[in-house]
Amino acid sequence: MQVKNLLDRGLIPYMEGDRIQRETFDDVKVSHCDDTLIVAQFEPTYTAGRRTKPEDIVDADLPVISVDRGGSVTWHGPGQLVIYPIIRLADPTETIGYIRAVEAAVIEAVRTTWHLPVVRIEGKAGVWLRDPDRKLCAIGLKVAQGATMHGLALNVNPDFSRAFTGIIPCGLHDCGVASLVGEGVDGVSVADAADPLIASLTAHLEPLTYSAHESELAATK
Repeated sequence: MQVKNLLDRGLIPYMEGDRIQRETFDDVKVSHCDDTLIVAQFEPTYTAGRRTKPEDIVDADLPVISVDRGGSVTWHGPGQLVIYPIIRLADPTETIGYIRAVEAAVIEAVRTTWHLPVVRIEGKAGVWLRDPDRKLCAIGLKVAQGATMHGLALNVNPDFSRAFTGIIPCGLHDCGVASLVGEGVDGVSVADAADPLIASLTAHLEPLTYSAHESELAATK
């Protein structure tokens, strides 16, 4: 699995990242390039997924970009690590298995690297801390034409006085948001957070790929 790491470009416009994502998707779905993890940090942007309700956007004057991922409205910007896994799935009908693999990869990386007791909550996408419930990592995915799009957004150290204001994050009125630094992880940057997430995602997602399935079939012949 290859990595397109855009972090050295600093904050990039969301639509530039979206263009790179869609070009990569077009190549991956027809096997013109390897399965890919796109790693980025965006300029401040609000995006609204397919499940966004009007009441989720409190400030009607916010510029919000409608996107074709799952989930509701969220924020991207400085201090947040975004990773898009663009992979060709061996079984595109197993979308729940794919979502669980992404969640498991994030949980493993966060627990192992930063020792935070993150969990999955039934009925709520993403990776969470409890008591009270607060989301550390948002997950909004899409599977189309046998390949995946969109991905995860891990809050490393966003400025919560600016980030997520004017919306109900992910449409969840009874939950909050969290960050690594806000939970006591000192000195970690977005670039620092990328390596463990990339390693864990690679380990959890490669077994689901079409290329891995084909390799297994070839080995049994």
